[in-house]
Amino acid sequence: MEIFSKKLTSIDIDKGLQVPDYSLAALPPSGSGNKVEFLVADIEGNAWNFACTTKTRNTLLKPVFSKGWYAFARHWGLRSGATIAFYMEIDQATGAQYKIKDYGIRKMSICNA
Repeated sequence: MEIFSKKLTSIDIDKGLQVPDYSLAALPPSGSGNKVEFLVADIEGNAWNFACTTKTRNTLLKPVFSKGWYAFARHWGLRSGATIAFYMEIDQATGAQYKIKDYGIRKMSICNA
């Protein structure tokens, strides 16, 4: 199930991936606070620790993938103009797995851990 797709901007690459607020419900629970962390496994088997931080501005939620995202984007050569999709697959054995797909190049897995 696709959670969101997005054409990346220079802000997404340089300052953090701005995530649509409606996608928060599909992320792992954050407990108490405004930050949720989850592991990312790319196609090379590298593990990435992503964090989604949510700020409130004028009663609007502004979620951003920050921690781990910068290194991930650099490693994969993601640039402004690339289109990615963030989605979830349910595995009966392991539960929810989150994934990112770069429509131009390759697929990267995000695992709920």
